[in-house]
Parts: sequence; C-alpha cells; structure tokens
Amino acid sequence: MRKHIIVIITVVVTISLITFLIINANNQTFLEKEGLDGLSTVQMVEKLEAKTIDPNRFNASITASLLTIMTKDAVYTFDVPDDLFYLSIAPYLSQTHPCGTHSLVTCRGELKNKSFYILVKDDEGNTIYDQTVKSGSNGFAGIWLPRNIKGTIYVEYENYNAMTEIETYDNSNTCLTTMKLTE
Repeated sequence: MRKHIIVIITVVVTISLITFLIINANNQTFLEKEGLDGLSTVQMVEKLEAKTIDPNRFNASITASLLTIMTKDAVYTFDVPDDLFYLSIAPYLSQTHPCGTHSLVTCRGELKNKSFYILVKDDEGNTIYDQTVKSGSNGFAGIWLPRNIKGTIYVEYENYNAMTEIETYDNSNTCLTTMKLTE
C-alpha cells in the first residue's frame, strides 16, 4: 500500500511540474513573440499603443501605476515609473466612447493616423508638454506626463481644437475620449 501511495504522489508531482514548465515556457514565448521581452514598461506601452492588435490574442491596459497584459494563460504586470503618468488621448469630431482606464488593445478612436498639436500646462501655467504627435492606427495618441499634477490640455487638429482639465494622480483616468474638436 505504501508503494502505491509513493507512486501516486510521484506521478502527481511529475504531472504538476511538467504542466508548470509548459505554462511558463508558453508565457516566456508570448513576451518574446510580441517583441516585448526585455523592454521597459514605457517601451512596452509605446509599442502596444502604436499598433492595432486583435483582442482575441491578448489584452493590455494601463492605469496610473500598472501596465497589465492578459493572455488566456497568464497575466503579466509591470510597474509604471513612479514619476511618470501615461495619458492616451483620442480627440474626436463626431464619435467617441466612454473610457477611464485605457486599453492598449481594444480602445479605438475616430481619428486614425492623424497629427495633432498637444499643449499641456500645469495649474501654475508651466508648459509640461508641447509637441505635435501622430495618433496610431487605433486613433489614440499617447503621451507621458509628470505624475501628480493638475493642469489643462489643449489639442489642435487642422482647424479644430479642444481643451479640458486633466490630473495625473494615482486614481486619474489614463484614457481621454471626451475632447470634442470644434472650430
């Protein structure tokens, strides 16, 4: 009887170990396959934001402090640098969607592959961001801002513009889809 118990335990441990190794090998392959292995969180976010990804493959979202990538087999989390905040912006002319936490995979904006001028000033009037950016194939343009500020963002596209208040605190939204462009 004792031999049977030892054999059963050995078989269970062996199967568990093989399953663990297969899952971990697949997870490592996933990051490599997506070109994310060895990248910083900032680099991963920029790479994911720059391309349209089939949401059936995986999902990725970003909060003020965490990038989360989810596959059917695993969840990966990566810390956002303490001094940075990622804000993904999708100004629009006629259609938008409600959003708080930006999904780098499923969020879609109206104006794809378009150039926008973006100006961000803090509450004291200091210029924090002043650049022309191009939205990706998902219709979003992502920018990195300092953490823990209140300010105003101004967006200009062709003859249209919009302005709104923003915050970059731990509980702030990372997805900005409420900027209706007007003449």
